[in-house]
Amino acid sequence: MSNKKAVLLMSYGTPYEISDIMGYYTNIRNHHEPPKPLYDELVSRYKAIGGTSPLAKISDAQAKGLQAQLDQEFPGEYQVFVGYKYIHPFIQDAVKDILAAGIKTIYGIPLAPHYSAFNTGDYHARAKEVLVNHGDVTYVEAKSWWQNDDLIHFWSDQLVALKPQIDQPDTKVILSAHSLPMSIIDGGDSYRDEVEANMRTVVKTAGLTPDQYTIAWQSAGRTEQKWIGPDFVTVAQNLIEQDNIKHIISASVGFINDNLEILYDVDIELKQAIETKGGKLTRLQMPNDDPKLISALKAEVLKLAKA
Repeated sequence: MSNKKAVLLMSYGTPYEISDIMGYYTNIRNHHEPPKPLYDELVSRYKAIGGTSPLAKISDAQAKGLQAQLDQEFPGEYQVFVGYKYIHPFIQDAVKDILAAGIKTIYGIPLAPHYSAFNTGDYHARAKEVLVNHGDVTYVEAKSWWQNDDLIHFWSDQLVALKPQIDQPDTKVILSAHSLPMSIIDGGDSYRDEVEANMRTVVKTAGLTPDQYTIAWQSAGRTEQKWIGPDFVTVAQNLIEQDNIKHIISASVGFINDNLEILYDVDIELKQAIETKGGKLTRLQMPNDDPKLISALKAEVLKLAKA
């Protein structure tokens, strides 16, 4: 038995190379292979951003950064693990590694600061299913951690730096997050409310006025379901066509990493849509392994430890 506590960082994961795409999206689609046209489009998107997403490397860097901060303040007390929902190392396997190390306390933290039963809640469920026959192991789950001051200031500081541009009447900030099916929100899920509260806190901290920003959603799934809207591409094009906006500043506050949704959906798809209408796009940097993000994760670990 170890006196260490485990910190389990969890996310969707990402294909490590082109050959992983079929298996990864088959897992996402409940073990149904994507149709060839969809698969081909997915491959083309990954190729457009260089062949793979940097998400896995960023997650590893976040884990190492968190481990270093914890070791500095609490030497030998914590061990950080990473687990993914749809690709190896799977969340369940990471929990098995924790058990094999003899660790009896696990702090589960999704690498997404807003809670939703659809994704972050499912991460915890996958972790806890491994612990059904391990009553001596304590699992403490993080839900929302977007209210951390360091994370809020990561975004607001960038907006403050761009304030001279934001103050121009032909500039608008679009804050966005990953869309989810409306059926989930209609069922009482807190995700949309949390995201919008986060966005309003960021712009208030940055000193923006209501006419300087708008909230939109991105990267909706291609299903027959209705998803949270409006979509940020449509919003951006309407701002240019109808409101004489020339400069869009994109802040994907719902994400913390450079991933396909950022490097393709924003940097390629949104950018092309804006430039086609004669506008210009500026995108805020993502937290990735920035010290502010690592500090936010450490604060969440310490919060869970006190719970």
